[in-house]
Amino acid sequence: MTLTVNSGAFGKQVNLNPNSVSASGMGTYTGSVAASDGLWNVNYNFSAASATDTAMQSGSMSIQNLSGGEMTFSITLSLPTAAFEPLSGLFNGSISAVLFTSGAGYFRSVDTAPCWLATSGASVVNSLLAAPVNVNRNSTGTTLIGSAAFGGSTPSLPAPTFGTNIAVTLSFVLSAGDTASFSTQLGGAGVAIPAPGVLAVLGGAGLLNRRRRR
Repeated sequence: MTLTVNSGAFGKQVNLNPNSVSASGMGTYTGSVAASDGLWNVNYNFSAASATDTAMQSGSMSIQNLSGGEMTFSITLSLPTAAFEPLSGLFNGSISAVLFTSGAGYFRSVDTAPCWLATSGASVVNSLLAAPVNVNRNSTGTTLIGSAAFGGSTPSLPAPTFGTNIAVTLSFVLSAGDTASFSTQLGGAGVAIPAPGVLAVLGGAGLLNRRRRR
């Protein structure tokens, strides 16, 4: 997996290796990543697995703004797949987000961007927690930012592509000294796309059947 954190003009990309892998191929990823300038820290705890036509990432992530002012974040967690042919896809996903403040603080969406965006390859799968999102606290404590889901318990939402990766991007503005925590899940299943010759044969067979019925 690859974790990419962008915060304004500064960014960091880290290749994550699993702490352990089960007999079924499910990897566990637990750890933390800090900004080179010390302005933020990310803790993560994920399970993930992928193959030629299936992929899943599920877990939690929290980011603390350690700077003296608000910061705009774009955080992407990308899981490669072993897809080697064009596939369409079926997907499901979910997000639950919480704001922790030490005093007054806030969490906001970035302009018109959703707080949660799922992609596969170059295609958008779906988005959740659409803008505008604006959560404020006047004192120390915890507030639910929001939660949403799609696709049911097994991948069922159609998407144009099951590509070479599945990825979730979190975009938001966070007040100084505060923490945003996310529980997120994205799963996908590849669906074979019939070759043009197969479609032509099927179309011809349908036309022949209609003529016979006449």
